[in-house]
Amino acid sequence: MAKAAQPEEPADSGMDRHYTGEELYLILRQDLINDRTPGGTVLQEHEIATRYGVSRTPVREALQRLHQDNLIGRRGRFYTVAQPPLERIRELYEFREAIEASTIVLCCRRASDDTLEQIRAIVDEQQKAADQRRFYDYERLDALFHVAIANGGENRLLTHQLEVSYDQIWFSKVGNLVSLQEYSVDATIAEHRRIVDSLLRRKEDVAKAEMISHLRAAIDVSERSVGGRAKRPRKAQA
Repeated sequence: MAKAAQPEEPADSGMDRHYTGEELYLILRQDLINDRTPGGTVLQEHEIATRYGVSRTPVREALQRLHQDNLIGRRGRFYTVAQPPLERIRELYEFREAIEASTIVLCCRRASDDTLEQIRAIVDEQQKAADQRRFYDYERLDALFHVAIANGGENRLLTHQLEVSYDQIWFSKVGNLVSLQEYSVDATIAEHRRIVDSLLRRKEDVAKAEMISHLRAAIDVSERSVGGRAKRPRKAQA
């Protein structure tokens, strides 16, 4: 599954940097997520070239690569940040619900205490990433959290299916949940902590209900944001 890259720092506009198209692709991919760039945002070649202090050649190569990965789309002659259709988002999360309702129950039954503590530590790291506005790492840790639960269930087939779905979700992250106005980082982490609490108490029914509620909340956020409903930011629950 996708892992966070370690790109160099963005260049000052007055510097002449020599990023390759591949290097700039990794930087742009991370920065678009860290900036929570909303779907539909137009990406101007000359603005990107100025921001990173490069010529337009690596910019074009990076944008073409992002387009191939379905992270950005086209609007006429311009590239735009991808905004996946609501139906696609719903399908992915409904598939995940079917998988993760099972993996979390198995995790309650089979995971060692050390494994559960490691899952809790992932949420702590995700909180730090959010506090520091490192949303690329926040997204990566979100994936690690859910896959760690699946691994704790010790069913390789279910884990593999979840990883496949996460690869698809990752490639629609830009313009997806973290960039939506409705999306609350605090609410998501609060949901993760409730899931961890139920795991630590080995409460299978509670854990399953918390996971399903968490995944359905993601669909609800997408519907209210992408569907153009009234925007009322989600608040973290105690």
